[in-house]
Amino acid sequence: MEDLLLLSHILSSFWYVGGLTAVQFALVRGWQSPDINTKVEAFGEASHYQGVLLVPGGIAVVATGLFFWGSLDYNLFGPAWLLLVELAYVITLVVCLPLIGIGLRRARFAALQARRSGRTTPELEQAMSDSVPLLFGGIATILLPVVAALSVFRPF
Repeated sequence: MEDLLLLSHILSSFWYVGGLTAVQFALVRGWQSPDINTKVEAFGEASHYQGVLLVPGGIAVVATGLFFWGSLDYNLFGPAWLLLVELAYVITLVVCLPLIGIGLRRARFAALQARRSGRTTPELEQAMSDSVPLLFGGIATILLPVVAALSVFRPF
């Protein structure tokens, strides 16, 4: 049973990482492109991957991780390394992913409005000057190797 839980945790980790990567690539492409149609397509793609891969993958990682560590009879409020892993997951799910989503939604709607008007709008310029989704996507990415190192090496 533990092997199945570990496999499901690893697969859900790949699911989450794939979603984070796909969303970030599309976000960066949209942010860097001067063409409004490219922005609309990139932000639409990022929104799609957010709903299909990123958010469900993040939830699956937390759920399978809790079941896996619980099956190993770890006290989920005990070792300091496990508390740090849980804290990183909470930061990712409660802070990073919602802020990525809010910024992405704002940029996508502004790009759609700009395409409809046929020119760049002040709302689009304002959304492009706000780099919150890129920043918190980077923070979520930085937390990945931290969580992996804590889970593998269990330093304290």
